[in-house]
Amino acid sequence: MPSYWMSARALGVTAALAVALSPGLRAQTPAAPGGDADKPKKLSIDLRITPAVSFAPSRVRAIAELKLPEDRHAEFYCAAIEWDWGDLTESAESNECEPYEVGVSAVKQVFTAEHTFQTGGRYRVQLRLRRNRKVLASTSTIVTVRPGVRDAAYGAQQP
Repeated sequence: MPSYWMSARALGVTAALAVALSPGLRAQTPAAPGGDADKPKKLSIDLRITPAVSFAPSRVRAIAELKLPEDRHAEFYCAAIEWDWGDLTESAESNECEPYEVGVSAVKQVFTAEHTFQTGGRYRVQLRLRRNRKVLASTSTIVTVRPGVRDAAYGAQQP
């Protein structure tokens, strides 16, 4: 009579798969009243730089996603965008917009920009959303650019 055995890890994976596939055992996440489960309750900005690590000169792409509660949409409508690249350069974008109308006006929630770092270093890239002189929200992240062939440490002639 053949003997069947299974390692503890394989048994655990098999049990987890059985639970996941069994309709009677799935965990039910209660929905928020009014169907607002996917709407954010507080403001957040997700900032990603790609590539996060590169060699100079390096062209990077920044993508920021603004998540804000419904009651703050008017505040962020038509905000000016400022990028501080951490290498003594900045870029900005402002828009001419019609007056805000509830339920009609759309708030821009995804911001993108590209920048080229000429030399190696660690740079703090910062995004600021402004209305007039007031900063409404900001976030930052670090990008690492390693010295490239043109940088002095690597590009100098060896004796």
